[in-house]
This record gives sequence, structure tokens and C-alpha cells, in this order.
Amino acid sequence: MKQITFILNLKLKGNINEVERFIRDLSVPYTSQCNELGTKSFEWYLNEQENKAMLIESFLDSDSATLRVNNLITSPVNEPFQNLFEVVDLTVLGNAELSLIQILEGWNPVYLPYIDGFNKWI
Repeated sequence: MKQITFILNLKLKGNINEVERFIRDLSVPYTSQCNELGTKSFEWYLNEQENKAMLIESFLDSDSATLRVNNLITSPVNEPFQNLFEVVDLTVLGNAELSLIQILEGWNPVYLPYIDGFNKWI
């Protein structure tokens, strides 16, 4: 299986209203309009009481995930993201290629290569 999934565990640095506005008005609309045919999903989860968020992104393959990261770095989403969230950890599911490993190096991700299983929806 070539699919790659990012799981970003995040701590909120901004207030909840700023965070929700960022997600609804900038992050999701901007990302959904990027020319990234290999981006399959981009989903935010938020726990106000715990002051935590989770972003789960899935891609057709490692090249598609690399494109998403490159687009994020140069996007208007990057700076507000850094101001509103602390990345507690990043988990990369799937068989990441060298180009993806290199671009994520500064984030210190945990890699879990695919072993076996099935997804009836793919």
C-alpha cells in the first residue's frame, strides 16, 4: 500500500475563537483549493477542554504528501499555524520515501511503516 497518513497532535497556543476561525476560514478553504490531486483527506479535530487539536491528513502516496508539505511551507497558512499551535508530535503512517523523510526532518516525526491489512473504502 502506497498511502501515507499524517497525524499531528497539537497543543493550542491561541484562544479557541482564533483557532476555530483559522481552521474554518483559512486552513480548510485554502488547503481544499490547492492543486493536490493526491491529497485524499484533511480533517481537523478539536477538544476545547483539553486545549488540544488533531489534524489528520491522508495522501495517495509519499510524493503527494511531499507536495502537501512543500505547499504548506510557502502558503499563507504556515505563519498563523505556527502562532496558534505547538506540534506535540507528528506520526507518519505508511512507507515514506526519502524526499518526504528529508522535508519532515525538523519536525522529528515518528514513522510507522505499513505492514499488512485492508481498507474496504480504498
